[in-house]
Amino acid sequence: MSALLAALRLSRRGIGRARARSALIMVMIGLPVLLLTAGVTWQATGDVTPKEGLDWNIGAADAHVREGASSKPVRQSADGSVQLNMRGHGVRQDRNLTEQDVLTLFGPGSRVVPSRLALTGYQGAKGYREHDFREIDLRDPITKGMYKLLSGRLPRAAGEVAASPGAKLREGSTVTVSGTDAAVTVVGVVEPRREPNRPEIVALPGTVFDGSRKVSTNWLIDTPAPVSWQRVREMNRQGVAVLSREVVDAPPSGNGPEDPLPHGTGDGSDVMMVALGAVIIGLEVVLLAGPAFAVGIRRRRRELALIAAQGGSPRHLRGVVLADGLTLGFAASLLGAAGGIGIGAAVTPFALHGPFEVPVGRITLVVLLGMVSALLAAVVPAVQASRADVAEVLAGRRGRARERRGLPVLGLVLLVGAIAVIVIGPVLPRWGVSFGLYQVSLLAGAVLGQLGLVLLTPGLVGVAARLATRLPLPFRMAARDAARNRGRTAPAVAAVLAATAVFAGVAVVISSQSAQRETRYEPQYLMGSTVVTSNEANPAIWHEIQRATASALPGAPLIEAGELAKPGFSHVNIVVQPGCARDCPTPFTWFREPLVGGADLARYFLRGPDPAAEAALAAGKAVVFDPRVLRDGMLVFTAELKKRTSHSVPAVVRRPQGEPLVSAILPVSLAARLGLTVRYDTLIADPAAPRVTPEQEARLDAAVRTLSRSAYVRTERGFQDGSATMLLALALGAAVLVLGGTFAATGLAAAEGRPDRATLAAVGATGRVQRLLVAGQAVFVSGLGVAGGMLIGLIFGVVGVLDAFSGGRVEGMRVSSELVGSFASEVDVPWLALAGVLVGLPLLAALMAALCVRTRVVLTRRLT
Repeated sequence: MSALLAALRLSRRGIGRARARSALIMVMIGLPVLLLTAGVTWQATGDVTPKEGLDWNIGAADAHVREGASSKPVRQSADGSVQLNMRGHGVRQDRNLTEQDVLTLFGPGSRVVPSRLALTGYQGAKGYREHDFREIDLRDPITKGMYKLLSGRLPRAAGEVAASPGAKLREGSTVTVSGTDAAVTVVGVVEPRREPNRPEIVALPGTVFDGSRKVSTNWLIDTPAPVSWQRVREMNRQGVAVLSREVVDAPPSGNGPEDPLPHGTGDGSDVMMVALGAVIIGLEVVLLAGPAFAVGIRRRRRELALIAAQGGSPRHLRGVVLADGLTLGFAASLLGAAGGIGIGAAVTPFALHGPFEVPVGRITLVVLLGMVSALLAAVVPAVQASRADVAEVLAGRRGRARERRGLPVLGLVLLVGAIAVIVIGPVLPRWGVSFGLYQVSLLAGAVLGQLGLVLLTPGLVGVAARLATRLPLPFRMAARDAARNRGRTAPAVAAVLAATAVFAGVAVVISSQSAQRETRYEPQYLMGSTVVTSNEANPAIWHEIQRATASALPGAPLIEAGELAKPGFSHVNIVVQPGCARDCPTPFTWFREPLVGGADLARYFLRGPDPAAEAALAAGKAVVFDPRVLRDGMLVFTAELKKRTSHSVPAVVRRPQGEPLVSAILPVSLAARLGLTVRYDTLIADPAAPRVTPEQEARLDAAVRTLSRSAYVRTERGFQDGSATMLLALALGAAVLVLGGTFAATGLAAAEGRPDRATLAAVGATGRVQRLLVAGQAVFVSGLGVAGGMLIGLIFGVVGVLDAFSGGRVEGMRVSSELVGSFASEVDVPWLALAGVLVGLPLLAALMAALCVRTRVVLTRRLT
């Protein structure tokens, strides 16, 4: 114990002498702890337990029941969130409860308050909007705790509503509810306690819903006595699930004493993933903080040598160095945890609305992770210090670190093993392995790869230094310094390499997925076409949409298209049965329902006039765009009427000028032959006319949305690639890690290399040479790490993409081998993004290092 206390005292004194280096180490250790602590605090706060959210969900009610119920007995969890039938399967809610049913369930003396909710459109000062409307009387004491009045007052009459802050409606503003002529006035602002940022408008019962709109109804029940678990189970036998305040406040043991719900056996994958994630984070901390500890030991070599000369054993020297890791790790982890809790507390009111919670147990584990990472970062410097030659150190000579030639070989083996694990991982679910263990295998591959990179990096540093012999003097000296001090250089290069490998691998996957989506993307309309669509079943409203579109786009030729429908304009599902069946190379277009229209629609899809197609439609024939769709000259399709029936219609084949966009065009007369009608639901503005501007599109969209909540406007602009933003975010994240690791290594090298720079200044080296020397050190670390990481990341990314799309599966669908082959070969490497990181980051690191270095060296006088 006395030796430990002495080591801690020496550590505290050393930390006080090297405040800058100690602060750098604490930042490297404390930043991950801060981020992890903020994350677990955020997660714990957002994870609202049923008891915590009880008042927000049911107010002061004793029980809560939903409208949907089952005609058979059900089983439920204590809080009602899980509902199963008696066989353990999902519940089929085949009946709706009425208010009288609920009153009968809970018996005499009970009071029922309905709460009705539906997504409803309205016209306000900023145009058409859609938000949730809820009808409930907030003045009733039973709703206490569900909403918080922020300003104004609660609704008192049928023409008044209260809006949540997310709806962005001011007090005194008036909105007109879609489907009615009723105008309601906002008289207050209320906050839904369960979801404060949710846009919602609250009105008194009968204000918005008149019975014609489909709504979701729940009931809040005030009972004379608490609703016990036994009462809940009685109602379960009648097919009703109940949320009881009494049961949530004092839940039964397990999920219920009579009928416990089944639990999954679990495979331990969650625990393994957390453990492997902790290993990855801890290893990254070790790689970043290890060089700083190594330099600190080099600055204290004489002090440690004096301890050894006075009888200190290697164990004592290791204890002194490990005490540095323990002290700095403890302080950094505590500060990081405190900062993370503070960030969580500061951010929570703006994003979450749970009771602020500090998960002490999980934060303790995070702090322990930081301390263990700091101790591990100090292990290698501690071993080096205990093995140092005392006489050599006291004489002021620099020792040369021994090269372990077997480590790069072991690193290469681990790297190959990691690639093998990643290749085999996606196949595991087909062998009966759970998806959780499959994810664990991928994470284990990442851990093996990172360990392999760490062991391989010292060898790469040596090889790169030998290749730098023909470079200009400053860069040659930087390479030689890096190779001579591999204990400082290799961990930083490994950290940069790992960060870049992750960036490159994920970038290849994201870019390949984007390329595959682009390959599969098939436009529904001609490029540049503006299309108005609506599922409105009322023909009068459709005519209003036509007039609004014609008014918004004066002079633009409008083409009308529709679909077959049952009388009453209910949808009929039409599926074309192509003659090529499963051998179709690109079946996605033919899976779309055919459109119903006339000659103008045929001219549109054929990109010009076609007398044969127009004559066929006039004669009651269909027009198809590929002969493989036909079966003996007939277009065969199935229609979902009372039952699925098969139909055929004579058809002609016409080739469009380009890829077909629909499977077929059906004649209008076909509807009468099938006993159906035509429901027109699409208006197309031909792109041959002047293109619709974005301003016109926005005005038209606002106009048609006031007429129907299902109407909307879109312009066919082709595939929209959103991967650029993700790649930019990845590049910024990689830049932070790369520059952080580079500056850590460069700063430590600059601090340790002051005697060398003083010697250069003494022999006439200018400030430019010294800046180039430091810039060369930054280029060596970042350039070697980024280049190696790019290579490894490309391998991992390409292997992952090829493996993910092997075996003929694309997003769960089995398709033709020709189609799978085209997808599997769609490996898209974002060369521009990778080149930007490969060239830009080392240059940026060199520039910043050169600008930050101090070139004025105070020459020391030798006293003899």
